[in-house]
Amino acid sequence: MILVPRAADPSPLELARSLRALARVGSRRVEPDDLEGRDPAFAEDLLPLLGLLYDRVFRCETELHEDFPTGPCLIVGNHNAMTGMPDMFCHMAAFWRHHGTRRMAYGLMHDLPFHTPLAGAWLAAAGAVSARADVARRALARGAAVLVFPGGDLDACKPSRERYRIDFGARRGYVRLALRERVPLVPMVSAGAHDSLWLWSDGRRIADFLGLPRRARSNVFPIGLALPLGLVFGIPYPHVPLPVKVHTRVLAPMSLEGRPEDADDPEIVEREHRRVIRVMQEAMDDLRVEGRHGLFPRKDRSPPATPTAERSAARSSPSGAQGGLPGARLDGTRDA
Repeated sequence: MILVPRAADPSPLELARSLRALARVGSRRVEPDDLEGRDPAFAEDLLPLLGLLYDRVFRCETELHEDFPTGPCLIVGNHNAMTGMPDMFCHMAAFWRHHGTRRMAYGLMHDLPFHTPLAGAWLAAAGAVSARADVARRALARGAAVLVFPGGDLDACKPSRERYRIDFGARRGYVRLALRERVPLVPMVSAGAHDSLWLWSDGRRIADFLGLPRRARSNVFPIGLALPLGLVFGIPYPHVPLPVKVHTRVLAPMSLEGRPEDADDPEIVEREHRRVIRVMQEAMDDLRVEGRHGLFPRKDRSPPATPTAERSAARSSPSGAQGGLPGARLDGTRDA
């Protein structure tokens, strides 16, 4: 198993460069379906700041059963903690550290954040695009790794008592996409971020009563507690997360059993969906038992921090599947 290494603390100059990058990109016009909006130079400049959050605030531990495929792939993850999910930014930092910022990668996202001042431009420059099948197909056709959270708001806003349950609702588009495009599917599970707030209910019945699925593309009306406003009631606003530890496990790639035309067969799609959910739920149950996440985690297995000079040299390596910082294995060896 490969463990994404931690890094030495960024220097003041590196952090200043990250802040300048945010200021530089923040005024850009955003087109949610524009694959050209991704900016590897912005990602490179932002990585020291994300790395500080990754290593010091959320003490992330990211493991890979195997490396990501070299060509296009669909990474399927569970969602956590409303719209202020620290795990999403941890995933970005881990991927860029492992593969470098120039490997082509995109994340599918709801359209609403694209219309948020500053945040929309930052996310687009980092590789976020609209969560539409046609956009995902174009990204995969470019050979990109594409991250999708099929559970969306249902998974992100589930009650805290159900935080270890993988919940994609009735959404099966990710299976149809993987079948049609004939790309490997990489399951990924993450625990800990949901402990950054407390949700009593996802309010699905209230959302249905108010017609939110039709009016606002929202299936939830969350009720709970979170910083900074205290009360969460109906609006899944970006909260200020508590400094929880995030533990992520990237599982071995899966080849779905079916032909491209089987994407139109509901029985085959449902069968493959259940197979993916079973694999992810088993991995999530393992993370729960291991307990290396949340506010009071057990001791992790992270390697020593990588020196700044080595980190910078690795990030400047050529793009491609082998670009970026090599991961540390749990047996103490390094990837070639």
